[in-house]
Amino acid sequence: MSVSDSRTWRLFAPKKPPRLPPKGERWGGLLRPATLVTVGVVGAVVAAVWIGVAVARPSAPTTLEGVTAEVMTEVDTVTGLLGDPVGPADDATDVIPCPDGGAGQQYVVTRTETLPASVSPGDAIDTITAAYEQREWKVSSSPFGTEGGREALVIGKNLVPVELTLAPDDTAVKATIHSESRCTAAG
Repeated sequence: MSVSDSRTWRLFAPKKPPRLPPKGERWGGLLRPATLVTVGVVGAVVAAVWIGVAVARPSAPTTLEGVTAEVMTEVDTVTGLLGDPVGPADDATDVIPCPDGGAGQQYVVTRTETLPASVSPGDAIDTITAAYEQREWKVSSSPFGTEGGREALVIGKNLVPVELTLAPDDTAVKATIHSESRCTAAG
């Protein structure tokens, strides 16, 4: 078998590149104008989505400072809705590792304050739950303890939970607000 014989024995027939049809003749196969337009539109959409994803930044904070500010804003909002406290609020804060075992961190705050005995835990919880329902947050409340206390849990669209407990005694109402931030971005 010579070299010229091996060129004639092919597994597949040689392919001819597609050619535009002569003027006045119909387009056929994959080289129709509709196919070319469709490929161009799909390519433009894919490029636009890729660029959008590449340059878009998430609206949720990813740094420790950002998640701390997010949590403190909500704790301050709840504190403002409770009314005037008897004394200054006490904040216990901590930065803990994320529960998923990743490299991120979480900011945790527990604020305690004393409200006047005239504050009704039920009315205060109703005011807070109404304000957060208006913001379309998930809200739940229930009785707490045997002395007429109430507790509430509000979870926002940002998935930051805020827990509130109001426990009355003879002289005052103790309010405890607890919240944990989302995890920070690793790195």
